[in-house]
Amino acid sequence: MYKQMFIILVLGCVVATGCNSTRMFSQGDKSMQNGRYKEAISYYDKGLKSSDNYDALLNRGIAQWRVREFSNAERSFTDAINASPKYASLAYYYRAEMEFKSGNSKSALLDVNKSLKQDPLNVQAHNLRGRVYTLRGNYKEAIGDLSAAITIEGESRVTGYLYHNRAIAYIGMDDFKSARDDCEQYIRFLKINNLPITVEDNYLLGVLQYAADDEDGALTSWEHLPHEEKEKIRKVVGNSNSMNQL
Repeated sequence: MYKQMFIILVLGCVVATGCNSTRMFSQGDKSMQNGRYKEAISYYDKGLKSSDNYDALLNRGIAQWRVREFSNAERSFTDAINASPKYASLAYYYRAEMEFKSGNSKSALLDVNKSLKQDPLNVQAHNLRGRVYTLRGNYKEAIGDLSAAITIEGESRVTGYLYHNRAIAYIGMDDFKSARDDCEQYIRFLKINNLPITVEDNYLLGVLQYAADDEDGALTSWEHLPHEEKEKIRKVVGNSNSMNQL
């Protein structure tokens, strides 16, 4: 009888601990949804004292990233991978992002490859690997990844940035017409989604249009640039009749 009561008490403590962790994770998720990232980290920390939960570790890492606790975030992503190595596509992806931003493209490539092996449809992982390949000068591979990301994503706000990143890879291959086409798609997405178009956006588009022998398009893109930017363009292109229209 005593032995049975002891087992019941032990199981009760285990269940209570598990329930408390679940409550902490739930509170952390709510804080994440409301953008209260430091509060979310606190809840996840409490719940993770008694449970190595993959989702909680992943979310804590994301929250830490949002508040710029980068070293802590990378540790959380590593802990998430260790907690569930066979189902850690997102943790591998986020750790790869951090490695890429810190200049460690080799480690970033290794991690993003693992992410895509587990989830070949991860658009952000394809985008990241495309950016890594571009940085490393592997432009053909970059274009392949970014094209795959565009196909998977379809029409969305994200797609515009994919076109922009692919344009940069095309520039690396001196394929200015394809780069121009992608840059035009990028600008179109910004307009459709009422997002700001920067001076740099118009400057780049104009350069690509000019390089692709679309001088009229270039002039239209450069029309609203600040005076000093127009002067820079004239120094490179020259004072032709068409350039005098700027």
